[in-house]
Amino acid sequence: MKTLELAITLGYIVICILIGVWVSRRVSESSDDYWVAGRKIGTFTNSWAIMAALGSGGSILGVNGLAYKMGIPYTFAMYAGAVAGFPVAAILVARQLRNFRVRTVPEFLDFRFNNKLLNIIVPLVILICMEVYVVAQLKAAGVTAVYLLGIPYKTAVVLTALVFTLYVSIGGMWAVTLTDVLQGILMVVMVVIVSIAVFMGFGGVAGTVQQGTAAFPALGAVVDKPVISYAGAFMVWFIAACTVPHLVMRVFTARDANSARLSLNYSMLIYAVMIFFGVIAVASAGHILFPDLADADTVFLKVMEHYMPSRIMAGLAVAAVMAAVMSTTDALILAVSSAVVNDIYKKHFNPGADEKTIFKMGLVVTWIAGLLAIYFALNPPKLLTMLYTAAVGLLGSTLFAPIILGIWWKKATSQGALWGCISGGVSYLYLLWFSSMPPLSHVLVSIPLSFVVFFAVSLMTQSAVDAKVLERVALGHERELEASEARARS
Repeated sequence: MKTLELAITLGYIVICILIGVWVSRRVSESSDDYWVAGRKIGTFTNSWAIMAALGSGGSILGVNGLAYKMGIPYTFAMYAGAVAGFPVAAILVARQLRNFRVRTVPEFLDFRFNNKLLNIIVPLVILICMEVYVVAQLKAAGVTAVYLLGIPYKTAVVLTALVFTLYVSIGGMWAVTLTDVLQGILMVVMVVIVSIAVFMGFGGVAGTVQQGTAAFPALGAVVDKPVISYAGAFMVWFIAACTVPHLVMRVFTARDANSARLSLNYSMLIYAVMIFFGVIAVASAGHILFPDLADADTVFLKVMEHYMPSRIMAGLAVAAVMAAVMSTTDALILAVSSAVVNDIYKKHFNPGADEKTIFKMGLVVTWIAGLLAIYFALNPPKLLTMLYTAAVGLLGSTLFAPIILGIWWKKATSQGALWGCISGGVSYLYLLWFSSMPPLSHVLVSIPLSFVVFFAVSLMTQSAVDAKVLERVALGHERELEASEARARS
């Protein structure tokens, strides 16, 4: 076991726990503070928190592993979707969802459509997809600890999960946000340092790519995979900012709608720089130095160790990967807990629950979600990015049409939302399991189908549209709400 590296990692973990303890008193007094940080998060803080939530363990290990295995163009197609999708989300959903003053995606869908079956389906889909996402992140923590610290995989998974579950359970969204800022900065700094070291070693960016593609021609090839697979990879992450709960929740935490929009855009600029240079450097160097890796997800660790043999740097690298893991998993666990407590327990089992009861249930559910994640993460599959991207595809297929049309189409009805949701999710799962379509291309069928079904059913059920709901939806589009909130703060 590497004592110095372990000490640095443990020191970082202690800081995260202390942050949770520090904010615990604030969140114990208000469910709004627990779930959405009192809607008081500023633009700078939220930008780094959003970047950290998206820049997961998959962005440190999984993205580089995907580029090593399937080529840089395919990886960039996937993450170009996120880069393009976040500004679109800033236009389509940021102001509206923030002005509705809801705390979760299911809560918005409930007030917009008020459909009992939809209110059950959506939280369950979120639970399943977010747990899959968490499992992928915990694998990143386990692989890193085995390789750089020399401790057993299972020990690392359990330790990491217990830490983020602890500070999330006691500190809620305030703890998630403050730790994410620290984690995001650490993550970006380490990836940039490794990238610079690689570029210097191979004569710049162009020299690195040239030598990488010479060692592995498929690294820069586009023709090896069907075009439809590239389009699907792009689409999955293009819709992520509008549908993935742990990202959408950041909109609810913003101090106002304008801050929500700016945070989405700024976070994507930071993320794009990190992914672009990190993938080019690490995937290229990986094939030059380590051409036959059994597990592609370890390529970042091997390249980092090659260029930074210092034990202090190795400890910081472990902390950076742990930061990437925890900055996403903490938000994911909170999203799971929120779906269970706010959208299932309070709505269907105990509508009259007071603030104290909701807070206690949040603690319990957070721990249950964390323990389940540990159980499933002990034997995870390979290729982290493909695993959690499949979960994002299901979320998008299920939620994208109801969210977008619920905000922007006055004729959207409860039955339209229900059947749009069902048709998108079921078709995605069927194509994923039973078709021979190229990887990630399934959303190119499931999402359009969801919209078509939504439109058709809504047009056949127009009598179900509630005029009062439409009035409230219209208010969500008003800039005057932003101005009034700004005046209230001043």
